[in-house]
Amino acid sequence: MCFLPQDLVAPHTEHVFNDDFWSGQDLVCNALDNMQARFYVDERCVFFEKPLLESGTMGTGANVDVCIPHKPQSYADGGKADEVRTDAAQGYAACAAVLR
Repeated sequence: MCFLPQDLVAPHTEHVFNDDFWSGQDLVCNALDNMQARFYVDERCVFFEKPLLESGTMGTGANVDVCIPHKPQSYADGGKADEVRTDAAQGYAACAAVLR
């Protein structure tokens, strides 16, 4: 299966990333640039009982969350990114900084 750049994993592309797509995955790895997309993929992984390796950045730090089906926590329940944001008390991603 070949995906085009406009084929984003999102509710409006469920005709592309349908039940057969999700059922066929053994593991899902994320490297997404926004929380809405992260929560959507997490929701799909919980529904289809797929392990999720979620990665991201917070400022200059990186984080990885491993979410296993039938374990007490999914990405939406909070993870490393929430801990870093709380500890740092700033919550600004480096890619969102504006330098003048």
